[in-house]
Formats: sequence, structure tokens, C-alpha cells
Amino acid sequence: MISLHDSASPILFSLSTSTTFPPYHSASRHGPSDKVIHAVIRQRKSELAALDDHINLPSHTLDKLQVVQFRLKEKCALLQESSSCHEAFPSPPCHLLPPELLGEVFVRCLPQTNYVTPSSNDCPLILTRICRQWRAVAISTPRLWASLSVSLSKVAGMSGGDVYKCWLEKARSVPLSIRVVHDIDVSDRNAELLSNAVQWLRPFLSQCFDLWWHGPHVQGLLDNSVQSLSRLQVTSHGNFHVSIPSPTPQLRSAVLQSLTHDLQSLRSIDMPWHQLLDLKIQFALVSSATFLQVIGLCTRVQRVNVSCICANVSPQIDMQSFPPTDVVNHTIRRLEVKVLRAGLGNLFEALTLTALEELVICFCFPERDPWPHEQFASFITRSKCPLKRLTIHRNKGAELHLAEYLRMLPGLKTLG
Repeated sequence: MISLHDSASPILFSLSTSTTFPPYHSASRHGPSDKVIHAVIRQRKSELAALDDHINLPSHTLDKLQVVQFRLKEKCALLQESSSCHEAFPSPPCHLLPPELLGEVFVRCLPQTNYVTPSSNDCPLILTRICRQWRAVAISTPRLWASLSVSLSKVAGMSGGDVYKCWLEKARSVPLSIRVVHDIDVSDRNAELLSNAVQWLRPFLSQCFDLWWHGPHVQGLLDNSVQSLSRLQVTSHGNFHVSIPSPTPQLRSAVLQSLTHDLQSLRSIDMPWHQLLDLKIQFALVSSATFLQVIGLCTRVQRVNVSCICANVSPQIDMQSFPPTDVVNHTIRRLEVKVLRAGLGNLFEALTLTALEELVICFCFPERDPWPHEQFASFITRSKCPLKRLTIHRNKGAELHLAEYLRMLPGLKTLG
């Protein structure tokens, strides 16, 4: 900031200093000497130059003040414009939205996952901390609280169960989507903890349409409690077991995963295969006999993803309670398989898929496993399927026959 006092002080000081002139007159006979005259002239010129500087100083100061004044006026204009714009809004725009519409906006802010993990810095909890209106709308919007990831060890803890219960109760009658992580150590000393946690969970399972069970199997978990279940995912790193003895009329999708174990038979899986529309099976190894048995049991399924199939030489060995004949399915539209061993040709010989529109095959060992061209060509001819997309990953032998497949399948749009 420019100080007027500081800028003007040299001038004021010079004006307050008296200037004396020697008593010489032009008419006097005895004038000053040349030396004196020259000294006086030099002094007067110096004083005149100093006065010129002081005269210019107020002008420079005024210029600077005008610049400061201009900037202050600019800032004042901006503040007035901002104030006028805000005065045009009597309240924030979000407060003008109806609660139903604001609640719909909140739902769109949920994390992009099927199962929300509670966090105070994420939706929906953070919405309850913005203002009183947002909190009221968030709490009264059931869909915000219909998804949850539950840890059984926290349920068995001091207050974890109360937190989860408070969350899910806000969903009211909306169907629930729940992921349950079974992280309680399976031992005799924890048996009571596990039993209590499962009993706590049962009322919410009866309202659940989407359940992902992650962990060891619990006997009787789904007994008489999954009437509304539409999607079931089971992920286990131990002995795999699934049992759904109670009616599940809504079940349409299933995901079965155990990347550390093999699936050699269906003895440990009891579920309504005939109801499924979507099926995904992921194991370290799936026997070809089990794969064919699943295809035969799923009479309505449209999309199937299986890995890794052990395509052994005799795929129909040990097929318990399953006739050793060709497997025909009239509903599968998309099939994706990952093949672990040679013998895929035997599967093609056993399969007939009349509705197949998309087939994706991936080989785990591209250099080792040959492409069964003749069996595949027979499969296509026998099935008479409307195949539109054929994708074969990691097998160079199949590339030699792509032109022939295009001739065999006139409706084929994608080939790779």
C-alpha cells in the first residue's frame, strides 16, 4: 500500500527549510568574487534539480494511486456481480428438488459395486453428513441401503451386528443384495460365535435376491430362507459344497467358484439346475464328464461359462446317473469354455447345441493342444445352430480352417 505521508515527506522537509540569499545588489561597486559566484550558481542549480524531482514525485504518486484505485474498482465490480447472481437464487438449487428426485440422484452416487462396504467417506453414509435435509432424504430412500458386504467376524463382535442391522433395516421391504464373508475361524471354540452370526443373518437372507457367500460352507445356511433368491454366488477356498434344499422359485443365475479345488462330480452341489438362465463355473479343473452332466441338467440355461475343463480322452467315464449318450441342449445361446488338456474333440462329439449363437474357446496351452477340426465341423453340422460369433484364443491350428468355417456358417459375423 502506498503511503502519502512517506511519498510527500521529502517535499515537506524541503519547504520547511529556509533559504537565505546573500545581500548582494547589482548596483554595488564591490560585488562577490568569481569564485563565490560560481559556487552560488552550482548550489542554485543543485537546488533547482532537487526541486524538479520533488515536483515530479507527486505526479508519480498519483499515477500509482490511480492504478490501485482501478484495481479496487475492478474487484468491487466482480463482488457486486457475484452478489447479484447469488441474490437471484433464494436457496441452493438442490433444495429445490423434490425429495423423490433427490433420492434418485443419491442412488446414482452409490459405488459401482453390487455389494457396498460401509465407509463414512463414501455413499450413502457421507450423504447423511451434509445437511439436515440430505440426511432425511438419504435415510428415507430404501434403495440406498439395499446393498451390503457383511463380515461374520464383525457380526460376532461387540457392535458390528448392530451397525449392519441398522443399515439393512433402512432398506425396509426392498430386495437385498448381500455379500457374506465367512471370516470366522472354523474350530470348536468358535462354533457358538458362528452359530450366533448365522442366526443373526437368517432374517435378512429371506429378503435377499442376490447373495454372494464367500468362505467355508455352513450346514443348513439356506434352509427355508431363500424364497426370493434370484442370483447365487458361492466362492470357497476349501471343500466346495452347495445345498439349497428349500424351494427357490426365483433362482435364475449361479456362480460357483473354487480356484484351488477340482470339480470331479456334482455330489457336493444340490441346486435347481433346471431353473438357471445364467451359469458360471470356475474351478482349478472341471472334468469333462461333469461339464456334460451340467449341460444336460440345465434345460433352460442360455449363457454358460466354464473353466478350466479337463477335456480327457473319455469324457463320459464316471458320469453317475447320467446316460452315456450324446448331450443335446436347445437353449444355450452363448458358451464360453477354457480348456486345460487335450481331448476337446471328444466333447464336440458328445455335444449338440441347436440354439448356439456365440462360442468362445480359450486354450491354456496353445502349443500343446491340437485343434480338433473334424470333430468341430461335425458338431456344427449336427447342431445346425445359428452361430454368429466364433472366437478361438491361443490355438494357431484353428486359424488354418477359418475360411472353411465361414463357408459352413453363412450367418457368422465375427470370427477370430
